[in-house]
Amino acid sequence: MDMIASDLRQMSDAQNTNFFNEHVFNLWWDAPAVSNIVNYQDGVAFRTNSLNNIFMLVHTNTTWVGVGYAVSNYPGIGVGALYRYETNWNYLPPGFTNDLWSHFDKGIVSQIYDTNYWHRVADGVIDLRITPFDQFGNTNFYNPLNPAISYYPVGYAFWSNALPNSVELEFGILEPEALVQARGLAGNPIALNNYLSTNSAPKMEVFRQRITIASAAR
Repeated sequence: MDMIASDLRQMSDAQNTNFFNEHVFNLWWDAPAVSNIVNYQDGVAFRTNSLNNIFMLVHTNTTWVGVGYAVSNYPGIGVGALYRYETNWNYLPPGFTNDLWSHFDKGIVSQIYDTNYWHRVADGVIDLRITPFDQFGNTNFYNPLNPAISYYPVGYAFWSNALPNSVELEFGILEPEALVQARGLAGNPIALNNYLSTNSAPKMEVFRQRITIASAAR
């Protein structure tokens, strides 16, 4: 939780207003539809876990760093290992010619996490999501007149010099004994999904933190 929060806190914009030709994501996330696990109690749904893929841009001195997080989700049942992505470029603002994004994109599409860019950091992750806020506490950033913020069906992308004011991070992980049981059902996706939906909620730890983005305009 501290590691993800620290990366989010350092988020930077690309200092590139020519986003039509050299756009790069300052912050991007999505939530694969197959990853959602709904928790039920007595037949009533009371929370939905989600697994966001998250990418952010960090600028440290003369180095631009692409940082990302994703949860391996094989075979699409909503629990897996958390991986952290990182690659960097020196001096020039990032763009198509010094791409920090493509290896992240290839990893989340293929679910193959190249160890040159990805490192495994936690097991049993069942919930990973971010919710950005503007300076007024709003979560709806979509404005068709502002191309620096693009709306996706399940998230947003912040381009150019756009950044959220703050981000709420939610992270959920199964307790060790629940993870052992989930692994024991790995060969039976239907039984595993049923277990995660009906029995995992009392056996998971959920953490939330609101993170202020230092570089955001105020």
